[in-house]
Amino acid sequence: MIDGITFSLFGKTTRGNEEDLLRDGENQAYTKTNFAINGQNFTAIKKIQKKGQGEHKLLDHSGEPIAIRSGEVKDEIQRLIGLDYDTLQIASIVPQGQLTDIIDSSQTTKLRNLIDKVMGAEHFSITAKKIDEGITAFRRHLHEQYNYTDADISRLEDEIKDAKQTRINSSKGLEEFETKQKDAEFARDETLKKLDRLKESESKKKLLSEKENSVWQAARNEIARLGKEKGEKSAIVEKCGPCFEIIKEKPNIDELLTQESTQKKELEKEISKITETLGEYKNKIDIVKKIEFTDGECPICHSKDIELDPNYQTDHINAELKTLENKKLKLGDQIAKLETNISKLEGDKDDIIVAENTLKNFSINSEAQLTECQNDIQSYKNQKDRLEEFTDSHNMAGLVECIPNIKESLSEIETLQEEISGYRPEMYAQLVDVEKGQTKALEEINQKIGECRSSLKVSEDHIVKHEPILKEMKLAETYIIKLNTIKDEIFSTNSVTFSGLRNFTIQSISDNASQYLEKLKTSVSHVKLNPEGKSIKIQCETITGSRPIKNLSGGEQVCVALAIRLGMADLMIKSPLKVMILDEPTASLDRTHCEKFVDIIQDLTQHMNQNQNFQLIIITHDEEIWDDAQISTLYKFENNKKETVVTRINHR
Repeated sequence: MIDGITFSLFGKTTRGNEEDLLRDGENQAYTKTNFAINGQNFTAIKKIQKKGQGEHKLLDHSGEPIAIRSGEVKDEIQRLIGLDYDTLQIASIVPQGQLTDIIDSSQTTKLRNLIDKVMGAEHFSITAKKIDEGITAFRRHLHEQYNYTDADISRLEDEIKDAKQTRINSSKGLEEFETKQKDAEFARDETLKKLDRLKESESKKKLLSEKENSVWQAARNEIARLGKEKGEKSAIVEKCGPCFEIIKEKPNIDELLTQESTQKKELEKEISKITETLGEYKNKIDIVKKIEFTDGECPICHSKDIELDPNYQTDHINAELKTLENKKLKLGDQIAKLETNISKLEGDKDDIIVAENTLKNFSINSEAQLTECQNDIQSYKNQKDRLEEFTDSHNMAGLVECIPNIKESLSEIETLQEEISGYRPEMYAQLVDVEKGQTKALEEINQKIGECRSSLKVSEDHIVKHEPILKEMKLAETYIIKLNTIKDEIFSTNSVTFSGLRNFTIQSISDNASQYLEKLKTSVSHVKLNPEGKSIKIQCETITGSRPIKNLSGGEQVCVALAIRLGMADLMIKSPLKVMILDEPTASLDRTHCEKFVDIIQDLTQHMNQNQNFQLIIITHDEEIWDDAQISTLYKFENNKKETVVTRINHR
């Protein structure tokens, strides 16, 4: 029955796996428990199947589901009754054979743990944990909002202290550098005034230098121009000088070229005639060969008395051919000489053309012009030599003779020289260097002033920002200290409050148990629970004096254990779960003590129901002890081969 209740509530039993709960041959198991909390009715249902997934649900008074998943059901039931499975096992359920466990000297910590559960010690730990969590969350909030927590107070104080010292140092530094700034600005202003007075002379000096450079540049330009003109004229003379001599031969060359060309043409005609005659003679040789006499006999008429014409005689023809060929050779030699002469004359003619073109290109029409160029060359050379002499000797006045247009510039130079006479450029340069040094020093001072102002602002901003934060952190520290004090002094298991509550609980259990022992009429008249370390020692008072629990008889020990359990039950009246289950509590009691136990139970239930509705469930095989008892309900459980039959046998 106990397993059925815990299984429907939490899905747990003392029997191991869910498969072990199934009856042999059955495929499913079903439990249902109705219970009431603070006047509200609930139903817990747990079903398991051999194959497939079971179900676990919690219903309200109308049958509507509150939770339908196993984890949700367990959480909701734990919330309703204020106990988890393990706590329920300790505080409200006394399994068979475990009644005396709480007084067993070898399991003394079990009674201590049970008492802690009864007094709600876990709430102290939970509350202490929540306080710690609250402090952690509070610190997290502080860090998110301020980037600091109460742990940073010392660092904040140091930072603010450093910022204030920095503010003092920066303020002093700013005053010092501002004084230096004024002195530096005054010194630089004085130097600038001196420079202003010398600046006009320096400007005239620069202008004088520019004018002088301009004059010398004009001289260099003129020297370059004269050199260029001289070079150009020299090139004309060099290239055009021989041209007139070449051109003078033009008439003779033209006449000779005409003569030589005419003679060549006549010789070529004569050679042409000789060539024609040679051809005729060669034809005659062919004819002579046909009419040539053999043994003095004419081949045609066979006459030996005929004389041949010399023109048709081979010897005569060969002699004529030789003569003509020699003449042709001589004429060829003459033509070759003429061609050589003609080629030379044509070359000379080309030279004449080149000379004419050269003169034309340089616009030279006469030898007089060429002579004029030669004169110009000498003039340019003389002028150039003079300018170079004046330039080398820095004789600016002499330049005017060669370059008249610089006379005005020379006059301006003389005027400027007079105006700056006595001026020392090194003094100006020295003052410029002084002013540069003063300006650089002033810039460094200004930089330092900027750094001081920046540091001053940063420190002031830091102070303005962090002093309120420090105030908040100190206030937070006060709250956290108070919370930790509350945790340590009230909710800590080492606190006086916790110790006091435990001592009160122990004393109340001792007093309640002693009252039940008196009703049981045992030799033990009074029981005293004494905390010792992590255990509870039980001291019993008998008519023979004080005795340890281990020295009591087995029946007496059962009575003490039962009394202590009932004493704790008195305190549990205020628990949300007003139920206590005893499994075979009278197993070790004799008949007399069993009857006393029944009386105690009747008195207990009557007492408890006067205050709050409390349910005490007792499971026992000893049916007879309840015959005359004033109990509310009695159920009988009987097993057959198929199922357990439950019968309500009486109701008083």
